[in-house]
Amino acid sequence: MAQQDRLQQMREWIKTTPEISLDQLMEEYRISRDTARRDLIQLEREGKIIRVKNGLIRVGTNTTVQYDRRTEQPEKNRIAKRAVRYVQPDQTIILDAASTVARMTVHLPAQPIQIITNALAVVEQLEARPEIDLYVTGGKWDRHARSLVGIKTADDILNYQVDRVFLGACGLTEQGIFAENLEEAIVKKAMIRSSAEVIVLADHTKFEKRFLHKVCDLNQIDILITDERPTEQWQKWLQEADILLETAEEE
Repeated sequence: MAQQDRLQQMREWIKTTPEISLDQLMEEYRISRDTARRDLIQLEREGKIIRVKNGLIRVGTNTTVQYDRRTEQPEKNRIAKRAVRYVQPDQTIILDAASTVARMTVHLPAQPIQIITNALAVVEQLEARPEIDLYVTGGKWDRHARSLVGIKTADDILNYQVDRVFLGACGLTEQGIFAENLEEAIVKKAMIRSSAEVIVLADHTKFEKRFLHKVCDLNQIDILITDERPTEQWQKWLQEADILLETAEEE
């Protein structure tokens, strides 16, 4: 199908569907992920949609509601609850802009901690928590991820030395973790450099997904928290990289 014909069908689709994922587009039109992204860029230029991670939302849709809906997925909630066990009183931690990481804020106990973040969702959840000292980076505003990104954000983060960083991952392969865009990758790399321990939160859908921008090798991760036990091959890779695997499976 020619791109113009496909775009016209998408224009009709989004009239009745406020949120569509990249996977849905790929399945419906039998196209690659890169082709689907190029189509979304064109629709965004037309003012029809707003691109978000792994899909689109229709212009006029409440983006905060859509973001909250993503964080409320049961598997993300289980992973976030497990991750909170690694937050100790009086620690300094970094929370990145991943939706699973943002869900941790709901489960944080009332204890004194210092949190550095580039994510609006984290700020919104924690601004009324007096026991938490909250530090927010500068940087370029990314309306799709609702976060601050880029060189300025990375520079701000490198001024800190923290106990732990909690990172999301767009993709995870034997080669390491990946981000969808360069600015996001730069920020994640800075977070890793600034942290004594790296904890990655990734549900099972992120395994075997590779993107253009690599963030780090597997051996730079200390702990991986996911929602389903990975394959034996993946368990072998994690063991070889000396990564502690935590599985927050459904009870």
